[in-house]
Amino acid sequence: MARVVEVRVVWHGEALPLCPAVFRDIHIGPEPGYPFGRKGLALAGAWRQLGDGADGMLILDGDVAIDPADLLTMRCAIDGEPGAVHTAPARIWPKSARRPDWTWAHWSEAGPSQQLEVDGVRWFSFCFTYLPRYLLTSLCRSGLAGWQFPCVDGSVSRRAQRLGVPVRVVADCWPVHLHY
Repeated sequence: MARVVEVRVVWHGEALPLCPAVFRDIHIGPEPGYPFGRKGLALAGAWRQLGDGADGMLILDGDVAIDPADLLTMRCAIDGEPGAVHTAPARIWPKSARRPDWTWAHWSEAGPSQQLEVDGVRWFSFCFTYLPRYLLTSLCRSGLAGWQFPCVDGSVSRRAQRLGVPVRVVADCWPVHLHY
């Protein structure tokens, strides 16, 4: 069984009150340029402090709800291929994405859409996503600690592409993004 660090990203002290107890909260406070924040610093710090001996890190955004079946399904996917990125389909709402309508939190080269893609995915958000050790180590060496929201997700996706890390959509998970 893969050893996974499970963290929940809590923005400005706000997050859904219900969360599986296995997740550790990492807090990102407002910056002078809020809503821009040091998401990269928080993730790099969590990995540095908690990642010793772990196969990777499972990230749950504080405005995303999962149920016990989602967590079990994600953990099974990770156990089956701990060297891949695993991301669950989540709808990203217009307020969050600054788009006219919702889109999936992952997509192929075609770009964000409402078409659920499970193959050829290259881009992903951190709604409910696992990053493998090899990728996290590379990210930390590449300056993750200095990366700020909203550029972190895209930068991590680009690094995964450069390293050839496969991205798997865990289609049996259905997290709900509540930022709308």
